Amino acid sequence: MSIVVGLAPGQDNRAAVELGIVLARTYRRRIVATAVDSAAFPMAPVHFESQYEKRFRTVAEAALDEARALIPSDLESECVLHSARSSRRGLLEMCEKTDAYRLVVGPSSEGKPGKIALGSVSNGLLHSARLPVALAPAGFEASEGARLKRITAAYSGSSTSADLILGAAMVSAESDVPFRIASFAPRSRVVASANVPFDMESRVIDEWTKTVQRDTDKILCSIEQLHIKPGETDVVVGTGADWAAALGAVEWKHPEVMMLGSSGLGALKRVSLGSHAMRILQNSPVPIVIVPRRAKADYIRQQTV
Repeated sequence: MSIVVGLAPGQDNRAAVELGIVLARTYRRRIVATAVDSAAFPMAPVHFESQYEKRFRTVAEAALDEARALIPSDLESECVLHSARSSRRGLLEMCEKTDAYRLVVGPSSEGKPGKIALGSVSNGLLHSARLPVALAPAGFEASEGARLKRITAAYSGSSTSADLILGAAMVSAESDVPFRIASFAPRSRVVASANVPFDMESRVIDEWTKTVQRDTDKILCSIEQLHIKPGETDVVVGTGADWAAALGAVEWKHPEVMMLGSSGLGALKRVSLGSHAMRILQNSPVPIVIVPRRAKADYIRQQTV
């Protein structure tokens, strides 16, 4: 299995490649850095290359050269120029071809430092990918030889996020990486505008925090059903005036990833983000891995006794 890293020709791909390197080392997979040559598709009956096609291919090959220079020699790797109708389709084809474990993409060129920003290709992948998609924040870098220091699974209280926790626990156990469950509770603007007393709002959040901890205790007990188990598991709840403050209220390691589950409203095999998941994605200080519902079910089916 492989870690496929999608390269955007003509853009800075370092964040995606750096995250791909960390994941490949942590999960003990090979890297397949892929630039998609969509300008050359469909092929003409008579061989013909326009100046635009030649220029696009030159830029794509330059992106592959840059990735090749970043990937350390101790990792098995391959740099591929793949022709397809579109960048999104080409990356998914390469994931299928190489039996990918993760697809990694970088931020859009307009992303703010340290933040995840979706571009047209990454946004399209989140609606069509059937495997977990890792999103790198702008400027993401890791030290030489770095592995993940922790995997955090985001829990919202839904049945689909409970499934995610079981799947994330298995990934943690298989890769020998510490595991954590996190929930986030931004104080509602609606509550604030309704002039609800602050102490009452705090009591609501305290009660919700107890509910989360009670739910996660049940989920952790169900992990006993699995063949292999993660080590000691932490549970944290971040609260704040808004989503950014709630995510900033908990401690993060570097490098660490947060796994987010697909919305229960999405198609079974594919990724669909709910509004809360999108808020977490936009404010996360660490890379995010979006997991389709089918992938969570596969984790559990493979590992349950």
